Amino acid sequence: MVTIRTIAAKAGVSTSTASRALNDNPRISSKTRQHVKQIARALGYRPNFSARNLSRGEANIIGVVFPIPDAKTTQPANPFHIEIMWGIGKAIRRKNYEMMVAMGTNQADLVRQVEAMAQQAKVHKFVLLYSQKDDPVVDYLRQHQLSYVIVGHPYNDLDSFVDNDNVAVGQAATQRLCTLHKLHQPVFVQSTTDHSFETDRRKGYEQAMQSKSLPPMVIKLSPQDDLMRWLASHPEADGLVFADDVIYLRYARQLKETELPVACFNNSQWIKVVFSDQSVIDLQPQKLGAEAVKLLFNPRHHHIYVPYQVS
Repeated sequence: MVTIRTIAAKAGVSTSTASRALNDNPRISSKTRQHVKQIARALGYRPNFSARNLSRGEANIIGVVFPIPDAKTTQPANPFHIEIMWGIGKAIRRKNYEMMVAMGTNQADLVRQVEAMAQQAKVHKFVLLYSQKDDPVVDYLRQHQLSYVIVGHPYNDLDSFVDNDNVAVGQAATQRLCTLHKLHQPVFVQSTTDHSFETDRRKGYEQAMQSKSLPPMVIKLSPQDDLMRWLASHPEADGLVFADDVIYLRYARQLKETELPVACFNNSQWIKVVFSDQSVIDLQPQKLGAEAVKLLFNPRHHHIYVPYQVS
């Protein structure tokens, strides 16, 4: 087994110097650091992260926190969140970090999981896949001075976050749909929860409708609501702009029969299967995940906006 002592002997330096060089200690010259690292690579050295974590009191683990699911919906997970996790996973592997997930059934349960991750597993860095007003998870992380980044637009200006410009996203989706299909009454479809991203995308939709002198029409659906019945009673609706993938996937099979043009906001593998002939605004969720990791390790920056792509 290759140890730091083996590397030190081969490099002609002390064990402490070899250890500092491998950990990029600025007290060691750049030339010595490169020399020690080159020998370590040649010998096939793999660092003992468990020992390193014990010495610094922090695990090489990123905590990923999911939003509380709607108890009334049968959707297991938002595909958008899964793709963000792929982006996080790729980014943290380059830093020799791993991922731990918190998924609670209620707020108290979620906070308990985050507490256990921080206190027992020594997780000090977190990515939250949601933004929520008066969030007890954020309160806990802030009180204990733990690093965190929110995916979405936060309610507190002090929070670090990554996001898309969701107003511009909603406007682009609506304009594209109207232009391609010469629509007169596209409808904006969202949940009854009024998430911040839904509110922003609806604002963009309304701006696009105003620019075309068209009347906006918004419908808010719970998981039990029947969109097809609503459409039957509103024959003037000639297109649909969905605020979220999850809502669209709930009705995708039925909507194929209507032949109504649809716009949605993610280019995930799930959407590609059922959505190949419609307008998709790609929010680049994997890049959102990667940029969240970048913010965690570079606290000098406060936020990053990821550009969307029209496909």
